[in-house]
Amino acid sequence: MAAKDHVGTLCAWLDIAYKRGVPHAADLALSAELRPLLDLLCPPNGKASDHQRASTAHKMIVTAVDALQGTRADAAASMLDLVPGPPGRVRGITARKEAAAHHLGISADWFSRRELEPLTLALAMELDQQIARREGRTHTDPQHHHPSQLPPPPPADSYRPRPHPVAEPVTSVEPAAANRP
Repeated sequence: MAAKDHVGTLCAWLDIAYKRGVPHAADLALSAELRPLLDLLCPPNGKASDHQRASTAHKMIVTAVDALQGTRADAAASMLDLVPGPPGRVRGITARKEAAAHHLGISADWFSRRELEPLTLALAMELDQQIARREGRTHTDPQHHHPSQLPPPPPADSYRPRPHPVAEPVTSVEPAAANRP
């Protein structure tokens, strides 16, 4: 069974993620706008909480960014607000585009026109590979695996006691040091 291609859908949801930023898994869990991205990356299965799913989805995003490598990975991390900014300031989409463009050595305008779409496509393709690997598994829940049954014990009448080793007789005993003259 071939895995479904989610690249186009992921590109659309990544554009929304760029606008909001996802520096933490809680951003995925708490945002109604990003809920479809969370559900696509880590579908609800009734076993994991939204927070556990968000943590898994966030790890998938970070792994996909790291897979891009080099300046492209740095630009993607900036766009998703995965890198720390100046303390006490919220970085908006414009500041994140400027930071991403800086990593690539180009202007923010040029980045928006020429580099953002290929970057989004590469990131979506990396995420799609992770989804495909997950969908290709027969059991995605590690707790779902049942160990094989042990064979029954042998019948009681087949019991035979083991012979105990016989201790060698002691032939000479040295007198205690206190009894010596």
